[in-house]
Amino acid sequence: MTGQPSGLLRTLGERLKNSFDFLQKIGKSLMLPVSVLPVAGILLGIGGALLSGVERGALRIESPLLLLLFQTMKNSGEPIFAGLPLIFAIGVALGVANNDGVSALAAVIGYVVMLGTMGVVASYLGLEPKPVMGIPSIDTGVFGGIIIGLVAAGLFNRYFKIKLPSYLGFFAGKRFVPIVTAFAAIAIGAVLSLVWPPVQGLINVFSDFAWRHRAAHAPLRAASRLERPLLLPGWKFHHPRRRHRARRAHPLLRGGSNRRQNLGGGFLFKMFGLPAAAIAMWHCAKPENRIRTGSIMVSAALTSFLTGITEPIEFSFLFVAPILYGFHALLAGLAFPLLYLLGAKLGYTFSHGFIDYALFYAMDTRPWLVLVLGPLYAGIYYGVFRVLILKLDLKTPGREREEVSRADARAEVALGMARELVLAFGGRSNIKNLDACITRLRVGLNDVRKVNQDKLKALGAAGVVVVGNGMQAIFGTRSEGLKTDMEEFLKTAGPEAELTEAAQPAVEYEVKGISPKLRDPEAAQKARDLLAALGGAKNVRKVESCAETRLRLVVGDETAINEDALHAAGAQGIMRLPDRVLHVLVGLNADQYAAEMRGQMA
Repeated sequence: MTGQPSGLLRTLGERLKNSFDFLQKIGKSLMLPVSVLPVAGILLGIGGALLSGVERGALRIESPLLLLLFQTMKNSGEPIFAGLPLIFAIGVALGVANNDGVSALAAVIGYVVMLGTMGVVASYLGLEPKPVMGIPSIDTGVFGGIIIGLVAAGLFNRYFKIKLPSYLGFFAGKRFVPIVTAFAAIAIGAVLSLVWPPVQGLINVFSDFAWRHRAAHAPLRAASRLERPLLLPGWKFHHPRRRHRARRAHPLLRGGSNRRQNLGGGFLFKMFGLPAAAIAMWHCAKPENRIRTGSIMVSAALTSFLTGITEPIEFSFLFVAPILYGFHALLAGLAFPLLYLLGAKLGYTFSHGFIDYALFYAMDTRPWLVLVLGPLYAGIYYGVFRVLILKLDLKTPGREREEVSRADARAEVALGMARELVLAFGGRSNIKNLDACITRLRVGLNDVRKVNQDKLKALGAAGVVVVGNGMQAIFGTRSEGLKTDMEEFLKTAGPEAELTEAAQPAVEYEVKGISPKLRDPEAAQKARDLLAALGGAKNVRKVESCAETRLRLVVGDETAINEDALHAAGAQGIMRLPDRVLHVLVGLNADQYAAEMRGQMA
């Protein structure tokens, strides 16, 4: 009995560890889209804030060229934030699927399919869909993009080597992933259509409750909203257009109201708190990762300070360290009543950045309090973030754990068939490019003479065809999967991917005394026609070339052979021999046709 509680605790511990590892992987995958946000934030922040200042009379700009410049900056940054769900879907898919482009394509397909599905289901349920990327749908924000990205990556990792029946061989391997992702997106869209509207309604009710109550509830209000238009799509205030609609819907949100709370507290954590948190994460990164982490964190801190756009910082720790986000929510909430109780009133047009602070400084009440309390907030953020990261070993950017060492990955992959194929083609230095069609592994080579054709056949190739400076090994419908295996091996392999001198092929493959043959570009189709005339691939037991111009075949049922169809397929003569053996005269490319037929029979 005493072992049961400990076993249960061990199981729970393993599940928690797996959950944290999963969140860490998501957090790492978010760094790619997050790295785009600082530039977009600066463009949108500077352009949007200055234009808003002009509209509200806080700033006067008479130069048409300057107005055009600021409008261009604003309109250049806006589409990036408008397309964040799709950007995050692609980024998450690439991060979780080890940067394979097929997962990104699957994420794009999955996202648009999900949008279309939600639009249809929403209309059926009596809900009013809204345009999202031009598609009538339900707006799930970045949350929906992350879900689809995870699904696309999960399906890629599971099915990118899938094998299908030969008649579906074209759709095997990576080509299968976007297809299955589209079907999965239909199911996800239907489920979100049922689940998301009630959740969004609760968010709106809670946010409205918080907005309509006293300053004493400001921490609750800020924690419930926390300027998070990306995570709570129902309240997207810092986007200029939506903020304008929010002001029309809530007159109390208009600047200058003294009947309710003032929103100046945002300057404390956007100009000082979160930038200090970014610096803390930079300083806590592993030494070998500090340069990379610093470039991201410093640019994100500058974006937050100047424009008040905080997504680049918040998304860097939201998933990998939720405890930091909880602390951030608490301090952000306290910032509003703190300035309110001290009598400070600060206006803003965009999102609590330095540009807004400077624009309205002359019209604000006690704006200097921000400069007094800001460094204090920065010190608290920096200290708490640094202590929690180091004490709890939080995997913030630059502190990620390497799941598998490069040497271990090389050792594991080198044991597989991919290594043998690479060596059979002459090693990594002899391979220029890799490709595959339905039945062939196509390899561009530097030196065809280094290829060990006997080894390729021993590895399962039904035939090997030399085409110029390339070679085609016929592996049947396995070809796409083998190409993927070789690519994965070459990404991590070291010296073991090169041929040793002892392993160089010692066989001369050019048959002397025979003039080079002009290969038939229609060989694949002719082989298909020949097999059909012979009663199908299942009726052919064996096929090989002989006497340079003939196919020697062993069939299962001689009555299934259609000689007229054989002649139509290119057979110049047919000879029936005992024991169901057949000789078919096809010309000088008999070896090519035999190889193609074996590949289609595989």
